[in-house]
Amino acid sequence: MPVRFLDRSTAGHQLAQAVLPFVGDRTAGRVVVLGLAPGGLPVAAEIAKALDAPLDVAVVRPLSVPGHDRPVGAIADGDPPLFDRESLKTLGVTPVEVGESVKRERAEVHRREALYRDGRAPLCLRGRTVVLVSDGLTDALTAHTAVRTLLGDRPARLVLAAPLCDARIAEELRREVDALVCLHLPRYAHAAGPWYGEFHEVTDREAAVLLRRHGPHDGAALPGSAERTSGPERMAGG
Repeated sequence: MPVRFLDRSTAGHQLAQAVLPFVGDRTAGRVVVLGLAPGGLPVAAEIAKALDAPLDVAVVRPLSVPGHDRPVGAIADGDPPLFDRESLKTLGVTPVEVGESVKRERAEVHRREALYRDGRAPLCLRGRTVVLVSDGLTDALTAHTAVRTLLGDRPARLVLAAPLCDARIAEELRREVDALVCLHLPRYAHAAGPWYGEFHEVTDREAAVLLRRHGPHDGAALPGSAERTSGPERMAGG
């Protein structure tokens, strides 16, 4: 497979030019860029610079069953987990049996959000154009979970952007967002790493530095959880 991007920052710079036509009104405060943490943050930082918009973070964690590597769901923020119906069926487990993983990963979501933001309040997304950025859309569960959570914050427009997207996943996600921007749409993309010349694991410290450098400055808090669209555990697929 030929390398398409030197590193995440280079990919972000290229992606920013493709995103520009989809954000609409760029009046101060109208656009927010979110990096799907941690790998999406270096890409998102370049887009935030190009749009002169603040950078914030979206944290999603996979849910697993002991003894199996295959994720059966994902969780973000305070929302109920999103489960993959087919994975649960294949492994012969119910959402209740994933309870320990839900508890553990929800705590990890909160830990990362607090660490990355370093005490800063998350930006208010209501009524704004939100650009959600990943370093590669190769996992449908993670992307669907992030999108569902952000829609609960009622943005005026949600743009999903990534340097590369698995074509099948992209087709699903197009129906959920206002715009999907991808530079490359391979038929199969199981991981983002092979598309980059340099692709290291983004550490907690790197993520925190990126947010401190490009992060929110208006101090506006997100709407409270009572204002979000929430409900029972959700199933994907099937």
